[in-house]
Amino acid sequence: MNEPQQPRPMFATLMLLIVCTIWAGAFSALKIGGEAVEHVFGREIPVATGAFFLCVRFTLAGLAMPLAMPRIFRRLDRRAITGGVALGVCFSAHMLLQVVGLATGVSAGESAFLTALFVVITPLLQFAVLRRVPRPGVLVGVPFAVAGAALIKGIPQSGLTLGAWLSVAAAAAYGVQIIVTDRVTRDVNTNAQTFVMIWTCAAITGLALLLAPGGVAMFDGRLGALAQDSRFWLTEGYLSVISTVGALALVNRFQRETTPARAAVLFTVVPVLAAVISIALGREPVTEWLALGAGLILIANICAQFIGRRSV
Repeated sequence: MNEPQQPRPMFATLMLLIVCTIWAGAFSALKIGGEAVEHVFGREIPVATGAFFLCVRFTLAGLAMPLAMPRIFRRLDRRAITGGVALGVCFSAHMLLQVVGLATGVSAGESAFLTALFVVITPLLQFAVLRRVPRPGVLVGVPFAVAGAALIKGIPQSGLTLGAWLSVAAAAAYGVQIIVTDRVTRDVNTNAQTFVMIWTCAAITGLALLLAPGGVAMFDGRLGALAQDSRFWLTEGYLSVISTVGALALVNRFQRETTPARAAVLFTVVPVLAAVISIALGREPVTEWLALGAGLILIANICAQFIGRRSV
């Protein structure tokens, strides 16, 4: 059964801001949980350890969602399934790139600001896919975004690090996610769609785990040691129940009551909050390069969203 409620843009904005706060905390949770996995399995197989962490996250979320929404199976239909699969492909790509980037030396705050480049990337992708001409602000913002990404860890000696490039690729994947969300979440039961999306993510990250170097070897006696690490379960609980089931359900329900561009503007709050949380936890220092790079990326986002914007 479809949901015929009238759009409530102000309430939708509030819900998306709650999502921003949840996802800001997720950057530190991903970093802390990833460190727990690395403590047991080492840092030599970042793709496998990242995929393992994400597979557990999405599997727990997929199991928890029917408990919170017992009628969800009745609302599955063709559109919920096809849309959910499309969203799951995009989101799992985004998360795999992000978590491997975190595992290769990028801090939570840096990852958040680099991922925020999706605000600039999304309009460019809309032009490439939908032939929607970007506003002048996007073109103005591109050099600021490039400079910010390059300087966020200091003057680069040999280009961006691998972790930084992976974070930028994660931003591109999330740009695709925003466009797909706008297309497939209208006139469909979004809870059922989110359920399919989560299990698609679990399947893709599970496949990535099995295919990644060292992935199969993780299923040995060391899993018992990981199961005793409270950091692993606390972060997995936060990410699976709150950041996955709760946040994705809110996004898929309320983003359709605003525009992709406005949603992108709201999501620029995430890196600011993520950096504040990471600094408050004592996990990264406040440096002039972080401030400069982050500031340039925020300027790029502001330019992309407000220069040449039509009044509504």
